[in-house]
Amino acid sequence: MIFTSGDVFKRAIRAHAVKHRREVKFAKNDPNRVRAVCKAPNCKWFVFASWLDDKKTFKVKSMSDEEHTCAMSFKNSFVNSKMMAEKYVNQFKANPAWNFEGMNQQLRTDTNVDASLWQYYRAPRKAKVMIEGTIKEQYSKLWEYCGELKRMNPGSTVKMQCEMVPGDENPHFKRLYVCLDALKCGWKASCRPIVGLDGCFIKGHHRGQLLTAIGVDPNNQMYPIAYALVESECGETWRWFLELLGQDFGINHSHGISWVTDKQKVNICFNFSLIFFQCSFEQQMHVIRGENQAAYQWLVEKDPTNWTWAHMKEFPKCDMLCNNMCEAFNSAIVQARDKPVITLMEMVRNYLMSRMAKKREELKKWNHLIGPKMMRYLEKVKLASSCCNLRFCGGKSYQVRCFDSEQYVVDLETHTCACRNTTLLLLSVTGS
Repeated sequence: MIFTSGDVFKRAIRAHAVKHRREVKFAKNDPNRVRAVCKAPNCKWFVFASWLDDKKTFKVKSMSDEEHTCAMSFKNSFVNSKMMAEKYVNQFKANPAWNFEGMNQQLRTDTNVDASLWQYYRAPRKAKVMIEGTIKEQYSKLWEYCGELKRMNPGSTVKMQCEMVPGDENPHFKRLYVCLDALKCGWKASCRPIVGLDGCFIKGHHRGQLLTAIGVDPNNQMYPIAYALVESECGETWRWFLELLGQDFGINHSHGISWVTDKQKVNICFNFSLIFFQCSFEQQMHVIRGENQAAYQWLVEKDPTNWTWAHMKEFPKCDMLCNNMCEAFNSAIVQARDKPVITLMEMVRNYLMSRMAKKREELKKWNHLIGPKMMRYLEKVKLASSCCNLRFCGGKSYQVRCFDSEQYVVDLETHTCACRNTTLLLLSVTGS
């Protein structure tokens, strides 16, 4: 028998030992000669092969005349984490969450041999390296990855920042900012002037934070705009991220755009923030002052335009008070947050690409002027309006009395209502 190399010969010996459930070891193992023998003391099985210089092959020179005389064993040293990773690499690739029970059942079915718990623990990690490459390999390919992103997505912004470390002549990765051209054009064309900012932890080897900017589309759903991998969430990294975001979208100042962050996480009654009228807001503030002076003082120090509908500006045409759209995005990419750097960035990009393609196909089948979510809201408002009574006031104005005995003036010419609910919510239906 002839083999192309010593490694191929040893791989065949290992496969033979596992298949026949015998313990085999390499008594001699050097680049030119390999001798495999059975570990059982009374078994005389062996095979010897050496390198042929003239034919550049590994050839079996001698082997035992009889098969193993020892008993079969259900434990085999060749069935280790490396062997399982190589054998089941495709299964690990298709199902990264393949658990111990699944691996154990598959191994027993294929080989009738068991492995230790530590081997089952190490096998997925080694398969992950085989699939994704090592951490060092991915960092070394970052420049090529950035160049490929810009080549395949013309108009996209991809900025990587490195730093020099004393004692090392090679630059070290620090930050990476990505804003794909398709997302950039979509936000400029039709999204609402509201941007949510948030960061989430990266749980892989490199650690750090993934900063994101999330917009709101005409259907009041999240619309990812840009993302950046940074070393930590601090003033410097946010300044760097927002400067690049401002350059991409031509934002010279914050006027005309509403910014939403996670600073609104406070322990107050959410219904209180949903009050539409400033007079009602003042009444509720008076109630809080009587119950808790400290809470009242804390709220007074906060700008009410940032957390109450009663003081909210009307131009965004969006009623969002919380940063849930960013939390939804963080939840969608949770499986990517423990991956190596290029794998992480690719999983985020693939999610964005698939989401845009899915939404585009859904839109082709939708035959209305407003989106599905806004359509459902409009139908709900229409049902509630059946309890209202109208009284003509002249021109295009009407007095509307609701079922709760409250009444408002609605002007169809200016598209306004005294309740401000229409201004903040209903006009958002039309995307105006």
